[in-house]
Amino acid sequence: MSAENQSFEHYSTLIPADWRPMVRRTPELNEPEVAPTAVAPVATGPRLHLTARRGTAAQERARAREIVAVAKSRITAVFEDVRFGRGLDVEPLWPVVSGIAASVKRHPGAVLSVIRIKDRDDHVYMHSIAVCGLMINLARRLGLNPSLDHDIGLAGLLHDVGEAMVPPSLFAKPGPLTTKEGQMARGHCEIGHQILAEGEQLPPIVLDVVLHHHERVDGTGYPAGLGRDQLSIFARMAAICDVYDAVTSPRAHKSAWSSARAIEWMMSVPNQFDPHILAPFASMIGIFPVGTMVRLQSGRLAIVLDDPDGDPTRPPVCPFFCIMTRCLLPWRYSPSAVDPIVGIERPSRWNFPDWEALRDAILAEFAVPSADD
Repeated sequence: MSAENQSFEHYSTLIPADWRPMVRRTPELNEPEVAPTAVAPVATGPRLHLTARRGTAAQERARAREIVAVAKSRITAVFEDVRFGRGLDVEPLWPVVSGIAASVKRHPGAVLSVIRIKDRDDHVYMHSIAVCGLMINLARRLGLNPSLDHDIGLAGLLHDVGEAMVPPSLFAKPGPLTTKEGQMARGHCEIGHQILAEGEQLPPIVLDVVLHHHERVDGTGYPAGLGRDQLSIFARMAAICDVYDAVTSPRAHKSAWSSARAIEWMMSVPNQFDPHILAPFASMIGIFPVGTMVRLQSGRLAIVLDDPDGDPTRPPVCPFFCIMTRCLLPWRYSPSAVDPIVGIERPSRWNFPDWEALRDAILAEFAVPSADD
C-alpha cells in the first residue's frame, strides 16, 4: 500500500460511523474578547512585502500577486505533507499570514481581487488563501482585537486542511456526489481537526474554525449540528467567508457566481448565517468590488474605480470600451449615477489582450499616488 493510501486509511478511521459526533462546546471562544495567542516571530521571507508602505491600488495588486504566489506554494506544501503522512509544519505559514494581513491593512481588496482569478484545478489552495484574507478583513470590520489577526488568518488558511485526505477526484467530479462521496467530503472537518490536534500546539481559534466552519446558526450544519449559541464568533465568521468564496469560484460542476448574486443568496437564507456578521461582510465586499468589469446602460464596458460613497449600486467607474462600435474609449472618471451599471461582465467573454495589465493601468490612472516600498 502506498504512503498516500496508508495515510488516508489512517485518517478515514477518525470519522464516526453515524457522522454526528458529540462535540464539546468551547465557551471561551464564544466572545471576541479572548486572550490573544502569542505569535511566532515573523521571518521576512521574499516577496511578502511585510514592511511596504501604502501605495496605489495597482501597486498593491502587484504586491498581492507576489504574496499570493508565496502563499499558494506554502499551503500546497502543507497539504501535500498531510496527504502523504509527513506531518504538519505550520511554521512557514505564519509569515504568509503576516503578508496577507499587511496587504489587507494597506488596501483591503487587493488580495481578494487577485484571488478572484483562479482555476478549477487549484481551487483548494486558492480557496484557503481567500478565506484567510476574508477572515482578517472581516475581523477588522467587526472591530475585533487586532492582536487576533494572525490566529484568525491562520484559521482561514487551514480551515480545509482535512481535504488533503479526501480523494482529489471528488473535487474534479462534474456531477453531484453520491451519498458515500458526500459523507467522505463532509468528513474533512473532523479529519482536519484531528490532524491539527495531534500535531504542534495551535491557537484554539484555529482548531475551532477547522472543526466548525460548516456549522449553521439554525443547527442544520455539520459535523455536530450546533446552533448559534453553541458556535464561536470565529466559526460563524468562517461559515460566511467559506461559503462566499466557494460560490464565487469556478468548480468542476458549476460556474462562478457574481459577488452580488452570492450576497443576495446568503441574505435570503438568514437562518443559516449570522445576520449580525453577514451585514458587515456584505458591506465589506460591496456589490461591485474595485476592479470589476461592468456593463453600463449606455452599452459601454467600464472598470469600477473605487468603493461607493452612499449608494452601493453606484460606484465611480471608468468606461473604456464601446460594445456597439467595438472600439476602445479614452479613459475618464465617471460617476455611475450618470450612466447606471446594469450588470457585471466576465472579462474572459471579451478576450481583451493582457486584461490584467489593462485593468491595472486604468486603476493606476485614477488612483491617488503614494510612496511605494
